[in-house]
Amino acid sequence: MIPEPLAAGPGGVVSPCRSICVMDDTVGLCVGCFRTLDEIAAWSGYDDARRRAVIALLPERERRARALSPLAGSAGT
Repeated sequence: MIPEPLAAGPGGVVSPCRSICVMDDTVGLCVGCFRTLDEIAAWSGYDDARRRAVIALLPERERRARALSPLAGSAGT
């Protein structure tokens, strides 16, 4: 399960970062927040709508990552 977020950004949309910054090459996602490297790098430039769109994808990404990768299954729990 994705833990509580760290802090809200300037627009009020909370970053999904959990300070577990490890990329899982099996699934191409961070094992802490389940974002791609491109999304992490671009996050500060995203508007609120784009941030919400990414956040909406995270629960399904987490389920897929945990099913496919032991590394993703061990973080954030």
